[in-house]
Amino acid sequence: MKRIIAVFIAAVLLFASVPSFAGINETRGARTTLLDLSEVTEVSYSTKDGWYFDPTAYNGNPQLTLTRYGSASAHSAPIIVPTNTRVVINGDCYIDNVYMNGEHDVLQGGPDGYLIIEGNGTLNLYANQYNGRCINQSSYGENVHIDELVIKDITVNCYGLERTNNNAATLRPCIYGHQKIKIINAVVNTYFGSCGIKAEGYTPIGGVSEETADEILIEDSVVNIQNYSANDLWSFARGIWTTFGKIRISGNSDVTINAGSRSIYSYLSFTIEGGRVNILSMPVSTYYGEAIVFCGRLKITNDIESVYFSTVSYPLTTVLHCKDEDCSTAGSELQYLVGGFEGGNYYTAGDPDNGDLPALKIVGSSTAVHTVAFYGFDGSLISRVSVPDGQPVTPPEVERVQNNADGTFVFYGWDAELDCVTEDMEVHAQYTLLGDTDLNGTVASADALLIVRYTMHLQDLTERQICAGNVTLDDKLDSSDALIIVRYVMRLIPSLV
Repeated sequence: MKRIIAVFIAAVLLFASVPSFAGINETRGARTTLLDLSEVTEVSYSTKDGWYFDPTAYNGNPQLTLTRYGSASAHSAPIIVPTNTRVVINGDCYIDNVYMNGEHDVLQGGPDGYLIIEGNGTLNLYANQYNGRCINQSSYGENVHIDELVIKDITVNCYGLERTNNNAATLRPCIYGHQKIKIINAVVNTYFGSCGIKAEGYTPIGGVSEETADEILIEDSVVNIQNYSANDLWSFARGIWTTFGKIRISGNSDVTINAGSRSIYSYLSFTIEGGRVNILSMPVSTYYGEAIVFCGRLKITNDIESVYFSTVSYPLTTVLHCKDEDCSTAGSELQYLVGGFEGGNYYTAGDPDNGDLPALKIVGSSTAVHTVAFYGFDGSLISRVSVPDGQPVTPPEVERVQNNADGTFVFYGWDAELDCVTEDMEVHAQYTLLGDTDLNGTVASADALLIVRYTMHLQDLTERQICAGNVTLDDKLDSSDALIIVRYVMRLIPSLV
């Protein structure tokens, strides 16, 4: 026994003598001062804060590794890295410019080069004041044509304050790359009061051309831009914006933008060659320059899954404006559900699924499209709607109450499920006799008694029965409905409504 105890004690002492690995089982704190690595030339790190910087680790260029830098309950301070830095994210990191009184970008790269952000974690960025961007690839160098921001193989969540003014000088974009931006196999969510993603694009002497222009590329990525504004200040609540460049969405991407006018602004082309693009935004003007989608020319290929541009208000809003007339292109097998393409120009039309507001709705050649026909009270056709396979359909509005020789009837739903359309359908409005709570085809005192039992929790009723008994049409079934039915049966009132 003594030998066993001695061996155990020796093992404990041996384990205690081995130095711990950096960062393992160590309590992380929140860094509260700016982490400025722009002039650092030697390996530096803080296992307590969760960062490790090597100025030559990435092909001779700098690499910053963040491992749980900050936490959900204690965000860490902003970071500046040198030109041509790769930032690797491990685990969940939280960075906030609140420590700098909002006077600093949250993650800033150096000029005249690239900033690459990648990893296997989630990067959460908070620009809690107007004077800071969440990500900024600096634009203050001399050779601006080589500036590039790359976000790949990572999830990035960006948060900012709700905007309360229209002072453009204080409306910094959420993600800014001065010339080129690439988002590849990533998830990017922005919740901001102004522009979501912006790149200026290089402007050489003599101007830019479609072939040489810088590009915002979204490839095999999910991008969700949700801009918001107090007091309807939507004029600068832009989505994706390049002043002198072009925008391209490719691969299996899924892009959603809910913003204001210029949800897309591309001086040259806006190309969609794959995936899904859904833009539904709040406009500020009918002026074409404030269109929800503004571009030089729009290019949509057969390989897309779906494209949808529309507005949430104002029927006279310009949803789409291409400044280069007759120059847009369309895949020959595209299917137009709302709007269309003719003579090198796309055009919008009223969308019955969105209150007949102007829209452009297109699906690709490989997407099956079904026709859903809606029929009303008397069996007459109300509308036909084209729906992509597997998508929901919004039914038309119908009159809630209808009368004929047999009595007064109330609408209680449609006779088919509309959440997932997989075939052509004929859908009929369903009406039931008002006051006929027991659904036997007549209105009698027994219907009132059934309601009383229901209000006393002595009887269960189906949704159709509740709808039939609700003669007050106030969407609640109670004793007042029973009383009206009794008065009607006794012929004290001529009708139920």
